[in-house]
Amino acid sequence: MIGRLAAWGAGLAMVLVAAGCGGDSGAGDSTMPAEAPLVQPTWESCAAAAPSARGLDGAQDALSMPRLDGSFQPVSAVVCGSAPVKQANGSTALVASENKATDIAAVVAALRLPDEAPTDGACTMDLPVVPWLALVDADGRWVQPGVPKDACGKPRIEFRDAFGAMRTTQVSAKPVQELESAEAAKTGCGQSWADMVWATSQMGLGRTALPVLPAADAAARICVYTVPEDQRGTGKPAGRFASGGRLAAEKWAGAREQLTVSKDAAACSTPATRFAVLQVEQATLYVEADGCERVLVEAGGRSSLRQGSESLGTLLFG
Repeated sequence: MIGRLAAWGAGLAMVLVAAGCGGDSGAGDSTMPAEAPLVQPTWESCAAAAPSARGLDGAQDALSMPRLDGSFQPVSAVVCGSAPVKQANGSTALVASENKATDIAAVVAALRLPDEAPTDGACTMDLPVVPWLALVDADGRWVQPGVPKDACGKPRIEFRDAFGAMRTTQVSAKPVQELESAEAAKTGCGQSWADMVWATSQMGLGRTALPVLPAADAAARICVYTVPEDQRGTGKPAGRFASGGRLAAEKWAGAREQLTVSKDAAACSTPATRFAVLQVEQATLYVEADGCERVLVEAGGRSSLRQGSESLGTLLFG
């Protein structure tokens, strides 16, 4: 599979950093760093040479690494990266990829440019992601070169343009982490969701009257999440998808009836091990399956923490 690495390549993105570039002003280019990249023995693979696939994209390490000089003569380049990829079963996985290129003359020339002198003028807030790049010579040895910086501390435009134009062939692509299961994607629930009942109560919010609830015959969907032990009691516990789908009409009608007569949530500090998210027309409800058995109702621009019950939990969680 041959393709062009547009901008920063497949799966690479733009990140935001603080605005402004401090430093001394000056005209022209600065001198090249004296230190050269460490020459490694035979190239094996991205899996062997690169850090965890989750940390490949977005790192700025190459901007401070030793720079390529004339002592190393590369004949090919390897780009290691990772990106979310939709799988055949509907799930989404983080896929680590290895791509090879041989038309590297422009990239090598750009890597040998010096850093520009820093400016004390204004700089834009966007900072292009620096790819994980290795250069390989005719003997199979390799280096990871530093990338030259422009006056704002970003990769020089010459390198960005050359890298974006470089044609690559995919060597390998391997899923390394499931980001969203097929079931979560099918139900539209999402793989993770924050326990907003706990988060809202910890912030002392939600002490308002119950807003108007959707009608008893409104269509409803339920998504159930489990809270890992290490997340319970944190500021905003992250729940993991367990199940989801359409909520039976009679269950929403029953839940609505109980909430209509519910009281303000009682003071409680017991984290839930499971919770449900109900999407009902323009309203979102969070229901703790255990712990304090509270309900957070978000509707009409208002949030209200209500006290649930064991019977409400049985109705929704079975």
